[in-house]
Amino acid sequence: MEPLAPLVDRMRALAAEELPAPRTCKIRLWDDGTFDVVIYHGMGDDERQWLRYERTTGEILWEYVRGARWVSESLTGNETIYEPAYEESDVRVVATVEPPYK
Repeated sequence: MEPLAPLVDRMRALAAEELPAPRTCKIRLWDDGTFDVVIYHGMGDDERQWLRYERTTGEILWEYVRGARWVSESLTGNETIYEPAYEESDVRVVATVEPPYK
């Protein structure tokens, strides 16, 4: 976790500027060494704002959604794919960071 501290600190500082309080931070570490960092603010049942680190580009994204729901698509052989859909959404890059880890 120590190598992630600069990224999480940067995201917490950005969240204080970009997101209303209260905020929740979630970090997921995967067995392959990758991770996800998200800081979010829920604005009721159907509205949400968050900052998300996009590990493939090094970007910290601000995202807003309203009217979230799941859309399903049935495939052959009893398989179903679920994907999120939104009435309204907006995304913008708020920062780009260079990872301090390999």
